[in-house]
Amino acid sequence: MSAKKKTKPDEDVALPPDPREHLPPAPAAYKTLLAELEAVLADVPPPPPPGEGQVLPPLDLIEAVLHIQFADGLPCGYGQEARRRINQSFVDRNEFRVTEAYEVEEILRDLPIPNLFERCQHVRDAVAQIYNDQNGVNLGFLHEAGVGDRNTFFQRIPALQGNAVVFLGNLLTMEELCFSDKSTLRAQQRLGIDPKDAAAGDFFASVRALVKPYGHLPLQVGPDLPDGRVNLKHTLSPACLLVRLAPTGKRKH
Repeated sequence: MSAKKKTKPDEDVALPPDPREHLPPAPAAYKTLLAELEAVLADVPPPPPPGEGQVLPPLDLIEAVLHIQFADGLPCGYGQEARRRINQSFVDRNEFRVTEAYEVEEILRDLPIPNLFERCQHVRDAVAQIYNDQNGVNLGFLHEAGVGDRNTFFQRIPALQGNAVVFLGNLLTMEELCFSDKSTLRAQQRLGIDPKDAAAGDFFASVRALVKPYGHLPLQVGPDLPDGRVNLKHTLSPACLLVRLAPTGKRKH
């Protein structure tokens, strides 16, 4: 009887399939994503309508960084719960900026997130570098920045991991497709979607109608659960569902 191979403590452990794996744009993909988008939005109430002359706030891109760093390879509920705990544990982002990675790890220790300390360290370093570059912990300027300016900024923030860089770039492109009043021709081309594709046109028309009340693509999958439990009713948030249509990529460090 042969002996079973023992797993070394530092040996890589196989992770489950990535729920954000790229979904090539096609009619079948549009149908699947639309059904999943409708299902998750049913559990994510939109914000109150803005007052006269006001607009809904854009997506907080620091939240997007936190979300993908803690949810990468996992259902979005883990990113949602991690963000909730961080926002609850620190007075503001400046306090979070000067904390240590092990302190963030302690807050999230009971969540089964692989490589938790490394993720905490990457987030902590990225937030610090963003502050040094922008004199504040805010990425709002990326909403209006061109692709070239975004890429230049990302090069100045080496602590921002490749998965976060790709996610932010694709998320901004997808939000442009869903909310911009200007021509979205270039945005569609960046996603590899033929602007003349009738199925794609119908899909994005439906998506725009669904997400319009939110003003941005939500990162939530539903309400926060009590006792720090992770909401796993839906695998992906509206933002992560739609970003699956975007091309994947890796940035080397």
